[in-house]
Amino acid sequence: AGDDGPAPVDCEAGAYGPRRLRLLTRREYHQTIVDLLGVEPLALADVPIDPIVEGFDNNADAAVVTDRHVESYMNVAEEVATAAIDGGLSLGCMPEDPACAEDFVASFGRRIFRRPLAADEVAYYAAQFDPSLTEGDFYQGAALALRALLVSPHFLYRFELGEPDDEGRFRLTPHEIATALSYGLWGTLPDDALLDAADTGTLVDAAAIEAQVRRLLDDPRGRAAFDVFGTQWLGTAPLLQVNKDAQVYPAFTPEVREAMAAEQRAFLGHVVFDGEQTMAELLDPGYTFADDVLAAYYGLPAPGSAEPMMVPIDDGRRGGLLRLGSVLASHAHPNESAPIKRGAFVRERLLCQPLAPPPPGVDATPPAIDPNATTRERFSQHSTDPSCSGCHQLIDPLGFGFEHYDGVAGFRETENNLPIDASGAVIDVDGEGTELPYDGLAELSSLLAGRIEAGHCAVEQYQRFAVGRDPIPADECALDELTAMFDDADGNLYEMLVHQYTAPSFVLRQE
Repeated sequence: AGDDGPAPVDCEAGAYGPRRLRLLTRREYHQTIVDLLGVEPLALADVPIDPIVEGFDNNADAAVVTDRHVESYMNVAEEVATAAIDGGLSLGCMPEDPACAEDFVASFGRRIFRRPLAADEVAYYAAQFDPSLTEGDFYQGAALALRALLVSPHFLYRFELGEPDDEGRFRLTPHEIATALSYGLWGTLPDDALLDAADTGTLVDAAAIEAQVRRLLDDPRGRAAFDVFGTQWLGTAPLLQVNKDAQVYPAFTPEVREAMAAEQRAFLGHVVFDGEQTMAELLDPGYTFADDVLAAYYGLPAPGSAEPMMVPIDDGRRGGLLRLGSVLASHAHPNESAPIKRGAFVRERLLCQPLAPPPPGVDATPPAIDPNATTRERFSQHSTDPSCSGCHQLIDPLGFGFEHYDGVAGFRETENNLPIDASGAVIDVDGEGTELPYDGLAELSSLLAGRIEAGHCAVEQYQRFAVGRDPIPADECALDELTAMFDDADGNLYEMLVHQYTAPSFVLRQE
C-alpha cells in the first residue's frame, strides 16, 4: 500500500503548505547584501551555486547547507562589513553618544533580520562594541556587529513559521509577509515602506497586501525579478555561455547573444506589464523587440537604436516565445538544431506535461551529421525504436516544427540543399489519440495561442517558482484556486502575479 502515493487532499477542508525556513538563494543573498550595504561581495564566488530543480534555482528542499556554505558566508560577512564601514557607511548616530551602539544595532538589525530586534537581541549584538574586542574603536565595533548579524540564521533564512489561528492553521506574521512579498516580487529585502507596514500591523489585511503587491510589481525591481522567472521558465539562462561551434555559426557573436537576451527581457516585460498581458500575446504577437545588432542578424529593418525597440513582423518568422532567439539558441546543440530538446521544451515548460526519462541504457547521442540528409530525416529514425517511440510520439511532432531555425535561431528554407519539412502535430492535448496538425512555428504558435493549456501551465510554473520547493498534494488546492482566478481574469498574466501573493495559500501554513 505504500506505493499508492500520498493520500488525497480535501481542498474544501483547507490544505496549505508547510511551515518552514527557506534559505536565501545565492542570487537573493547577493542582491540583499548589495541593497543593504552598497558593497559588491567579491567572496560571493565561494558561495556554492544553487541546484536547478525543474528549471528553477530556488528549490528550498534541495538547498542543503554544507561546511562550504558556512565558511563562505563568514568570509562574505567579514569582507562586506569591513568594506561598508571603511567606505563611510552612515551609522545613523554619533559614536560619542552612549546609545549609539544599540541604536546602530536596532536600526541595521531591523533591515538585516527584516523585523524589529527584541531587547535581548539588541543587547547581544551591541556587545560587539565592547572595548575589550575593539580597543575602543567604535567603527571596528560596528563592523563586528554587522558581521555577526550577517551570519545569523535570521538573515540567511526567510522565516515562514506563522502564528496559530483559531482554526488550527498558522498565519504568517506581518514581517514574514513583508519578507515573502519582497523576495517573491523583487528578489531582495523589504524596503522601508514594506517594513513600516509590517511594524504597524497593517500588513495582515487582504486589501493592504494587494496594495503592496501592486506597488512592488510597478517598481523597476518587479520587472527585473519577473525576468529572472522568465529566464528560468524558458530555460534561457545559459544563453550567454552556451557552447556553439564558431566554425558552423560564425555570426553568433557575443553581441548577438546579448541582443537576444535583451529581446526576451524587453518582450516579456512589455507583454506582461504594458501590453495585452495574455498568453496568446506572448505566443503570437506579430512583433518582437530588436536593437540594430539583432535586426541585422534576423534580417529585419534596423530600428536605429542600440536598445531593443518594437519591430512589427509580417512574415511570421519572428515574434512570440517559440521564435525568440534566446529560446531557439538555448534549446539546440552546439553545431545543429535539436528537435528533441525543442519538443520536450514545449511539452514540459509550456504545456506542463512531464515526460518520462529515457529508458536505462538508451544512447541519447544525437545521430551523426549526414551531409545528404536533413536533421529531421536523421532524428526521425530513432522514433522507430519500440523502447523510444512512446515518448517520441509526444516530442518529435512538436520539435520538428522548429526545423526552419538552426542551432543559433537563424531562419532557413533548406538544409544541405534539401527542403525543410516543419510540419507536425500536437498529440494528445484534446485527449488520448487526438492530433492537432500545423506547419511551422507561426502555425504552432497560433494554435497554442488559441487554447488554454499554455496559460494554465504558466500559472503552474509561476506557482512552482513562487513557493520554491517540491510540489506537495496541498499545492493542487492552491493551483486549482489560482487557475480559476486566472480564468476569471480572462487569462491576465499581470493579475496572475498578483493572485499568487493575495490568495489564501500565500499567508496560511499548516504543520
